[in-house]
Amino acid sequence: MRGAGLLVGAAAAGLSVLPGTPRAAAALVCLAQLCALAVLVARPRGIDDEVSTWRWWSLAVGVLTVSPVVDLLPGAGTGHALGLAVVAATPLVYGALVRWNRFRTYVSDPGDWLNGLSAISALTAATLVLNRWFVLLPPTWSAWRIHLTLLVFASVVILLGTAATVCSIGGLIRDPRSWLVIATLAGLAVLSATVRGGPHDLTRAQLGWTLASLAVAGASALRSRTRPVPATSQAPAVGALVVLALAVAVLALDGGRQGWAPTAYAAAAVAGISVRVVRLVRELAHLAESRRQALTDELTGAGNRRALLQALDLVVESRRAAALLLIDVDRFKEVNDRQGHHAGDALLRRIVTAVRKTTPADAVVTRIGGDEFAVLLPGRDEAQATTIGHAVHDAVVHFAEVGLSVGVRSAPAGAVDPDRLLQQADTAMYAAKTSGGGVSVYDSEVDAGLRDRAALAADVRRLLTGDGHRVEREVVVHYQPQVDVVTGRVVGVEALVRWQHPDRGLLPPLVFLDLVEEQGLMERLTVHVLRRATREAAGWQHDGVPLRISVNLSASSLTHPDLLPVVDDLLAATGLVPGRLVLEVTETTLMADPDLALAVTHGLTRRGVQLSIDDYGTGYSSLAYLTDLPATELKLDRAFTARVLAEPRTAQIVEATVALAHRLGLRVVAEGVEDEATRAVLGGLDVDETQGYLHSRPLPPADLARWLAALPPPAQFVRAEFREV
Repeated sequence: MRGAGLLVGAAAAGLSVLPGTPRAAAALVCLAQLCALAVLVARPRGIDDEVSTWRWWSLAVGVLTVSPVVDLLPGAGTGHALGLAVVAATPLVYGALVRWNRFRTYVSDPGDWLNGLSAISALTAATLVLNRWFVLLPPTWSAWRIHLTLLVFASVVILLGTAATVCSIGGLIRDPRSWLVIATLAGLAVLSATVRGGPHDLTRAQLGWTLASLAVAGASALRSRTRPVPATSQAPAVGALVVLALAVAVLALDGGRQGWAPTAYAAAAVAGISVRVVRLVRELAHLAESRRQALTDELTGAGNRRALLQALDLVVESRRAAALLLIDVDRFKEVNDRQGHHAGDALLRRIVTAVRKTTPADAVVTRIGGDEFAVLLPGRDEAQATTIGHAVHDAVVHFAEVGLSVGVRSAPAGAVDPDRLLQQADTAMYAAKTSGGGVSVYDSEVDAGLRDRAALAADVRRLLTGDGHRVEREVVVHYQPQVDVVTGRVVGVEALVRWQHPDRGLLPPLVFLDLVEEQGLMERLTVHVLRRATREAAGWQHDGVPLRISVNLSASSLTHPDLLPVVDDLLAATGLVPGRLVLEVTETTLMADPDLALAVTHGLTRRGVQLSIDDYGTGYSSLAYLTDLPATELKLDRAFTARVLAEPRTAQIVEATVALAHRLGLRVVAEGVEDEATRAVLGGLDVDETQGYLHSRPLPPADLARWLAALPPPAQFVRAEFREV
C-alpha cells in the first residue's frame, strides 16, 4: 500500500501542470522517477517471490527517464539520449523478464543472458545488411545514428518477443500485469521508431516515459491472479540455434563486403551463442549423468524403483507384452547378523551380477528394497518368465548361503498395468516365501486369500487398538475341561480365545492369532484373556468350585516387561489363589530369549503361579528345559496321544516321558483325547489328566457352568484333593 500511495501522490504532482512547457516536462520527469522509486522501495511484501523482477523493472524505468532529463538540458535535443537510454535499459528489462520466467515456470536458465545479447547482436547485424541493400534509413544519417537506431530496434524486438514467450509458457495470458508489460514495451518500440529529436518528439517522449513508468508501477502493485505453471521449455536451445543460423547467414552473405559493423555484430553473436552451446552441451552431459544416477541403486549398480517404474511406463506406451519377476532374498538378515553388513552388501552385489548373467539383454534388473529385487522382462510370456525365474533362483542359491523367493507375473500386449503387475508379482513372491522359497507363479485364488488376510489383519488392528468396549464385546474366552484320569473329576480348564467377528462370526484362534503376533499386539490380547480368565476363575473360587485356569503365553507375552506387574495386579484385584493360575509356555517360546524367559518363569513361580510346558516333545532341547525350568506341569501334544493306540513305539515314548515327569514332580496332562480307548491307554501309562473332545469341546462360561452342573456329583470337580503348589 505504501507503493500505491507514493504512486498516486507522484501522479497528482505531475498532472497538476499542463504538458507542453518546460515546467510540465520537468514535472513529468519527476513523476517517472517517482514511479521507479515506488517500485524499487515500496514493493508490496505479499509477493516476495517476484520482488527482484519488479526492482529490475524499476531500475530500467529510472535509466529510461535519464533521456528526458538530458533532453531538457540547454543545448540538448538531438534525441540520441533516447537510444542510449533504451540500450542501457535493455539488459535490465531482459534480466527482469528472465527472472519472471524463472518464477512463473520454474525454468532456471542463467544462459538466457547470452541468448538475449547474442540475439540482439545477430538482429542488428541482419538489419545493417538489409539497410545497405534496401536503404531503410535516411542516407544522410551518420553511421553512429544508424547503428544506434538499429541497435535500439533489435533490442526492442527481442524484448517484445521475450515478453510474449514468458507470458505464453508461464500461463500469464489472462494476467493483467503481462499486458501492462507488453504495452510498455510496445510503447517503447513506437517511441524508438518515431522520436527524431524535434521539440514535439521530445515532449511525446517525456509523456511516453511517464506513462511507461505508471504502467510498470501499476503492474508491480497488482497481485498475481494465476499460479506458477511448471514447464520444461525448449525455447533456450531453439532460440540459440535460430540466433546462430541468423549470424552465420549474415557472415555468409556479407562476408565483410559492406564494412566491419555487420561482421563484428555477427561474430559477436556467433561467439556468444558458441559459449552458450558449449554450456548447454555440458549441462546436458551433467543432466544425463544426474538422470543415470537418479535411476541407479548406489550399492549394487542395478536400477532402482524409479528405473523400474520408468521401464514399466515405456512398456505401457509401446503396448508390448511383459513379465515381472519379484525376488526376495531369504535369510539375508542372518548373513548381516552373522558376518556383518559389509558381507551383506557384497552378497547383494553378487546377486545382481548373477541375475544379469541369467536374464536376457533387454531385461531391466532393479533393486527396489533392502533385499528385494525386480526384473522386468519385456516381450516375455508366463512360461518364458518362469523358466528365467528358475534360472535366477538356481544361479543364486548355487553360490550363496541364502534362498530366493521368486514371484512371477505376466501381462499380454496392451494390457500391462504397472501397479497391478507389481501387486500381483508381490503376491506370487509372498506365496513362494510362505511355501519355503523357490519360484511361484501368480494365482488369483491365492491373491484373493491374501487380500482377505490383509482385510482381517486390518480388523485385528482396529480391534486391539480401539476402545476397550469393543475388545470386551468381541474377544471371548471359551474353556475346555481337564479331567483326572483316575477319579474322573474335573480339576481344571484351559482358557482358549475366540473372536466374535461382527461380519465373519465366531473365529477360532488359528485364523487370527498369527496376525495379532505379526502386528505386535499379542501382549494386549494376552492381558485381556488373562483378565477375563482370572475373573472367571475367581468367581468359580467364590462359588466353591476351585478349578485351575490355564492360559497360554506367546514368546512376546512371556518376555514383555509388563507381564509380572500385570499378573500381580490381576491376582490382587480378583483375589484368585495364585496356585490356581497356570501359565502355559512352549519350548519354542522359551527359546526366543532363553535367559529372559528363565528369569520371568522363576519370577512367576515365586509368586505361587504354576508353569506348564505345553506341546511337549514337538520342540528341541526338551530335557535341558526340564532341568532348568521351574515347571509344575507337562502337557503331551496331540501328536503323541493321537497315535498312542496304533503305534507301540509312541506308547513307549509316552510311558517313558510320564515316568520322567513324575520323578521330577510334574503332573502330566494329555491333550487331544477324543475317545475312551485312548483315555484308557493313557491311564494305563500313568497319565494324570486328559483334555479333549472326549470330555467336552471348549465352552463359553455359561455353557461350562451348565455342563459342570450336569455331571454326576463325584465327577464335578476336585475339592479336598486340590493341592496348592
